[in-house]
Amino acid sequence: MQGAFLPEWIGAAIALAVLSAFSYIQFRQTALAAATAFAPLPGFLLGIALHAPLQPLGYLCGFIIADILLSVVQTKICDGASPADAIRQTIDSAGGVVIWPLALVMAATATLSTEFGLANLMLALLVLLGCASALGVAFLAARYFPHDDEFIVRANRLRERCERWLDGLAFVVQPRWGWSVSDVALIFAVLGYFGGRNAGAAWPFSTIVLSAEVALFAIVAFAASRNVRRAIAFLLTVAVLAFVAFWVSGRLTMTPLELVLAIAVSAMPAFTMVIQSAKFARTGDATAVAALRASEQLAIPIAFFCLASPIALLALGAVGDAILIASGGVAALIVFPAITTAIHDLFPPRVSLDAYRIR
Repeated sequence: MQGAFLPEWIGAAIALAVLSAFSYIQFRQTALAAATAFAPLPGFLLGIALHAPLQPLGYLCGFIIADILLSVVQTKICDGASPADAIRQTIDSAGGVVIWPLALVMAATATLSTEFGLANLMLALLVLLGCASALGVAFLAARYFPHDDEFIVRANRLRERCERWLDGLAFVVQPRWGWSVSDVALIFAVLGYFGGRNAGAAWPFSTIVLSAEVALFAIVAFAASRNVRRAIAFLLTVAVLAFVAFWVSGRLTMTPLELVLAIAVSAMPAFTMVIQSAKFARTGDATAVAALRASEQLAIPIAFFCLASPIALLALGAVGDAILIASGGVAALIVFPAITTAIHDLFPPRVSLDAYRIR
């Protein structure tokens, strides 16, 4: 972790205050905001007690889990479901959306065990597991905190306002814009690679470990989406993030474990979009419709996460991590849908005669 600008406890307090404030703006309820911000704290405190590495990134991994789950629960309650029904529906519809990204982060971390020592990696995995307790805390918060009519009105107003702002991103599912944005992402990847080389950066692990990481991301992406095109689009999105990380590592001091974990956490928002859009596509939605429906459900928590987290990380002095998390928001909301659109336009899926039957 880079050197902090402030004393450690002051930076942590500011970071927690920032995340709590953004959570309140998102949910418009103090209890849900507190639950989102404090849900991953057991893992964070466990990491401090054990002197584990990279507690802030582990905390953010749990924070985005709680944020997405509570956002989905809130939407279902605003649609008229009771808290208990909303939780059950969220487990059915969005459980895998957060479980798979958590598994990816843990697996990406575990892959480094032969390269950087088993002890530190076991501590890092323990912190991630502790932060995953955000799953249970989020559901308890949604079950027992009150949701009165005033809360529903406030939440609906804010959601409508945010959705109007995010409607401006719908252009990326049009093929011509999908190709344009994909070209821009390629330019940033090239700039990141050569910028890192000029800054003296080098990948801090062997070719075998790097190949294992790529294979891991590919396998997990395909297993979660069950779609080759979306898995490829996700890999290309992660490649852009990796080259940005390569450039950042040349400018700032980042440990190898921090670099890998930062890439994995910054890829979590895009991975949630992969899983959710693949779910909608399996029910018969076209590529553009599936992407738009996934964005409608996940864009707000992703946007708030990728706005709040970099500010919190800057308070802790983690400038490189802050850049990558902010880049992860752009990757999830713009780059991944654009690359997916371009790939489906270049290699359109086959359509059977059954698809034309009137149901």
